[in-house]
Amino acid sequence: MFFLGFCPDKEANQKIRKVSSELGKVFDDLDISVRWSNPNSYHMVMVPLDMKFPFIEIPILKYRLMRFCFSPFRVVFNTSKLGISRKYKELVYLDVKEGGEEMRKMYLDIRKFLGKKDQGNFIPHLVLGRISKDLCDQEYTNISRDLARVAKGLNIQDIHFFVNALKVIKTTPEGLEIVG
Repeated sequence: MFFLGFCPDKEANQKIRKVSSELGKVFDDLDISVRWSNPNSYHMVMVPLDMKFPFIEIPILKYRLMRFCFSPFRVVFNTSKLGISRKYKELVYLDVKEGGEEMRKMYLDIRKFLGKKDQGNFIPHLVLGRISKDLCDQEYTNISRDLARVAKGLNIQDIHFFVNALKVIKTTPEGLEIVG
């Protein structure tokens, strides 16, 4: 899969790894299996590209992106959460405290720039993992509370990085490959 997005720097990545490890203990205690994201693949998606995005079009996209301008901004995370929507109740993620408005503006601008239709509500986040089973409402509520409790002691709001370029990124089984 190809997408337009960006990755945290090494320092932020290390801090995210520690948070993910601590949050994992919540699920281990509850004996709930989670498919954790590869720490070498932490990223934030701005615009997903078609599943069958032709590799030959990457140079054209890179050239077009050189004309896409935005002001660099800082992303600061807020806390860990569970379930970004009803459709994705199993998602374990970090939500954004600062930089979210800039990301929303970039999302709308890049979709317009590339001639893509708006896909609806854009929620800036970084995926940590996905729960491997369907949760009942009570399980969802309990896990959400446990995550909030544990997150308070993890200094998630100290995790930040700067975004100064939008990249074409390809996901691979080994991690991410920046192709542009």
